[in-house]
Amino acid sequence: MKLLIIEKTIEGQTICFKRVEGLNRRDIEVLDLSTKMTTDKEYKAQLQHCEVAILGSGLAESATQIARQIRIEAPWVHIIMYVTKEVYQAGAFRAAYDAGAKKVLPDNSLPVDLLQELVAINAEFRKEGRAREGKLVCVTHAKGGVGATSICGALAEVCSVFHRKTLLWDFDIETRDLCRSLTVNGPEAKVVSSWVNGSLEVTRETLANALISISEDVSVLMPPDGFAEGIDLSCHTDSIQICQRVIDVAKMQNDVILIDTGGRIGPATGSLMRVADEVVVIIDETVLGLTALDLFLNYVKYLVLSPERISFLVNGYNGSVLAISQMEAELEPVHHLGSRPWRLSPVPFDPRASQWAGSGKTLYSLGQKPIRSSLEQIAIELQLITGDPISDTRNRGPWWGKLLNQ
Repeated sequence: MKLLIIEKTIEGQTICFKRVEGLNRRDIEVLDLSTKMTTDKEYKAQLQHCEVAILGSGLAESATQIARQIRIEAPWVHIIMYVTKEVYQAGAFRAAYDAGAKKVLPDNSLPVDLLQELVAINAEFRKEGRAREGKLVCVTHAKGGVGATSICGALAEVCSVFHRKTLLWDFDIETRDLCRSLTVNGPEAKVVSSWVNGSLEVTRETLANALISISEDVSVLMPPDGFAEGIDLSCHTDSIQICQRVIDVAKMQNDVILIDTGGRIGPATGSLMRVADEVVVIIDETVLGLTALDLFLNYVKYLVLSPERISFLVNGYNGSVLAISQMEAELEPVHHLGSRPWRLSPVPFDPRASQWAGSGKTLYSLGQKPIRSSLEQIAIELQLITGDPISDTRNRGPWWGKLLNQ
């Protein structure tokens, strides 16, 4: 969020600047605040490059006229106006609202008052598409062997084809299936360990240092490199705050965040599933898969809180055992989820699907056209991509070929 401080004097500008800089470092990063300062004589030249104008109390009566001028020349700019305590108590600030100020604050207001207004403005920007807010999707499973990691990697490649900046987070602390399948390995995992053991904070800089780029649009976040840190990340309640911080920063920098939970439910993955925009549960068409899903839902539906954020995806489907309608008919009377979780079309069975790991491709580019089409439609349904499906990627080279050639 680009802030422009307007004040008559350098002293007044500095006072306003300190109000912004005095906010919590985490809040400054989450809101992506950048600040410039100017005078009441030169502010017009800066309006095209700002999103929020902060008018200092030193402007006195001219602040109202400046607010009106901003509304005329840059109607997209939100205006926050500071006034003296005396002016505020006298109620003379009402004219500022008439002039278009979004918020009027007295000089003696608390920093949290400014923060609340900036948070509200940022929420408006996200709704309007003026600020990036990555979509968070947790990919999990009720029983192993259903291809959750394969789907996670494939959806990332779909996003890359549509030039959606994507973060892949491998939460499998033991076998690291996603990283191993993508041939991702490196010292970057030490950064994740440092977050867990407390020697580093999660910031934009440290998150950037923790990522491994596998294409122009896709990066991977590995599990910690140490076993103890991996257990702490997975099982300790302190990891909730770490995960939330990672998501806060990642959402500012990515269009999509895909998390392969490794099928684990703990404090960290539980907190991620609770705040996720979508929890995609990969299942198969077997009776064992159906009973596993039944047990899985007994606690996951309460963890996620709303069935509107749960989606079931049948992977490797050929309809030879259980039809999707049968699964829904068995589970719905017990769990009362409604029809939405069953809306995704299944991924058809393809014998080549098991060959993707380490091949320089994913299930998306390695599979046949029915798989490619289904994955694109799934990505559209999950709102990971927009636009017309491409479907034919047979002539594409390895999407992380740069990494494989190192």
